[in-house]
Amino acid sequence: MSKLVCTLDDRVINEYPLTKERISIGRRQNNDIVIDNLAVSGLHAAIVTIGKDSFLEDANSTNGTFVNLKPVRKHVLVDGDVIEIGRHQFKYVRGNSQVSVSKSANLVKEQHGKEEHAGSTPLEKSPHTQPPSLKSLIQMSRPMKSEEESLSETTPSPIEAVSLPIGKLRILNGSNGGKTLTLNKTLTTLGKPGTQVIVITKRTNGYFLSQVEGHEHPSINGNPLHTLSYGLKNNDLLEISGIQMEFTFA
Repeated sequence: MSKLVCTLDDRVINEYPLTKERISIGRRQNNDIVIDNLAVSGLHAAIVTIGKDSFLEDANSTNGTFVNLKPVRKHVLVDGDVIEIGRHQFKYVRGNSQVSVSKSANLVKEQHGKEEHAGSTPLEKSPHTQPPSLKSLIQMSRPMKSEEESLSETTPSPIEAVSLPIGKLRILNGSNGGKTLTLNKTLTTLGKPGTQVIVITKRTNGYFLSQVEGHEHPSINGNPLHTLSYGLKNNDLLEISGIQMEFTFA
């Protein structure tokens, strides 16, 4: 089972197994991980785990979320990644990792010298030697995308060469009707943040759809999705946040 090892001032203070599909981090007491610090937003970030894969999403926090010293909005977590929220650091330890807790603090310090992992969506391209100031973060912030614009993909992660055909989504209605979205990334998010968000994960054995946000379920071939992960089939019809799409293999 994957987990987060929390450190403060290079001292391990807690471990958080990623036992839930979504784990929230923030200052409010209703979060799964509570950080009582004014530099941390009420809801600061969330970790979403689907199968063996986990990814981090910043929840439009005031002071930003960092991975390996880089400010990110969305990041596919890799074993050894260090998440910084306020003064707290969370080392991501993947389920099959053999890293011991006693070495976590030293590994956290070593991680600062590593380059950014592929799979993250940075706020800017220039590297940082230390987290930027609040003023810089405000200048780098971007407005939320509209419903139509939210049909976007994450920054690509390296994918091993496999014989799996490339999947595509053909949009059937709305202002983007007729357009085709190629699913050649490890992780693709679709939907409207705050209302309904789903993730399509590309694995070696196919494409799998899961819901990560919202009470209203997406529909597959006219039926609401009630499973944790659905393996997409050729010509499946999807409806997500009112947008209808057809999944096909290239």
